[in-house]
Order: sequence, then structure tokens, then C-alpha cells
Amino acid sequence: MRSSADRYTQLRSGCADRGLRLTPQREVLLRVLSGAMGHPTADDLVRRVRKVLPTVSHATVYRNLQELVREDLIRTLEVAGTAVQFEVNPDEHHHFVCRKCGHIWDVYLSSLDVRINRRRTGLDGFQVDHRNVQLHGVCAGCR
Repeated sequence: MRSSADRYTQLRSGCADRGLRLTPQREVLLRVLSGAMGHPTADDLVRRVRKVLPTVSHATVYRNLQELVREDLIRTLEVAGTAVQFEVNPDEHHHFVCRKCGHIWDVYLSSLDVRINRRRTGLDGFQVDHRNVQLHGVCAGCR
């Protein structure tokens, strides 16, 4: 896993490469995202940004998050029954979701060779550009 300084530098240069202006609000959001552990929700991020910029609106943070997702600088993580979460971890990984406490852990699989039966699934001509495997079970703390 990369350091928060490395993630911040990567996000900042990604914004510059894509022509995204580094407004004060976006700058603070990038710092907050870079230092975030786990998978924060938009509300979590709004609270953290407001510690630095108390008057920032929820809409501004959410709009910036959507733009960062659209530009593939961060990803969303969606688990049924929970708020959308965001992650900045650029390393190839998947997730373990505890069905009791709902906590999500990053999982690094040494090998994941998935072959799609394109004829059977009707996916001829499709291109996969991201894989997201979610493992569900009970964590050690809940057992």
C-alpha cells in the first residue's frame, strides 16, 4: 500500500493531467482522501473536509467526488444495504465484507484468473476494464 503522501501526489498529478482545476475545496478533498483509511462515505468525507473548510457544502464535496470517479482517479465501492463508499487505493485488490458488522477489508489475491464464457453469458464484444470481487462472510471479531 502506498503512503498518503504518494497517494496525494498521484491524485494531484492525475487532476492536472486531466485538466481538473485544483480549487481550494478540491485540494482539501484530495488531502482528506489521501489520508483516509478504509472506505469512507461521502458524509464521512464532508465531515473531514469541514474540519479544514467549515463552510464547504455537501453538494460541492459530492460533485468533486463524482468528477474524481468519472476521471477514474478514485473508485466507488457499493455493498447492498449500505451507503456508497469511496476508495483511493490504486493497487489491484478486492474486498471482504463481514455480514455481521458490515466492515470491509481490502483483500489482495495472489491469483485471480477468471475466464468468462462469453457465448453462454451473452458478452461477446464486451471489454472488461475492472474486476471487483467481493468475498462475504464473518470476520474474526464477530465469530
